[in-house]
Amino acid sequence: MDPQKTILIIDDDTVILDTARRLLERDGLRVLVYSEGFNATNFAAQHRPDLVLMDVNMPFLSGDTLAGVFKRHAELGAVPLLLFSSNEEGELRRMARDLGVLGYISKSDMGDGFSRRILSFLSSAVAR
Repeated sequence: MDPQKTILIIDDDTVILDTARRLLERDGLRVLVYSEGFNATNFAAQHRPDLVLMDVNMPFLSGDTLAGVFKRHAELGAVPLLLFSSNEEGELRRMARDLGVLGYISKSDMGDGFSRRILSFLSSAVAR
């Protein structure tokens, strides 16, 4: 795995943040976490992640709204975004397509193949 790649995870659930961080760091990725939608763009602009994994169901500023903010941000518009949720897969697929983001990962997929899926999305983003 490429240790130079930085993944930013935005989620209001600290258990999910800790679990995802542990899984990705175990495979050599640099992981940053942010626990709310507000000011997430400022944090991301400071740290320049290679990919952002964002929760869809956050209070006050949902992930789908936040994805739009990222896409319109001058410095972050080209950063690949993945939706991250336990919502039904068909809904996530539709939401990802409608938002024009790279894709989605279900929280139920956090297991041994989690890092591989993240890197696969990252590789496809670089190939675009």
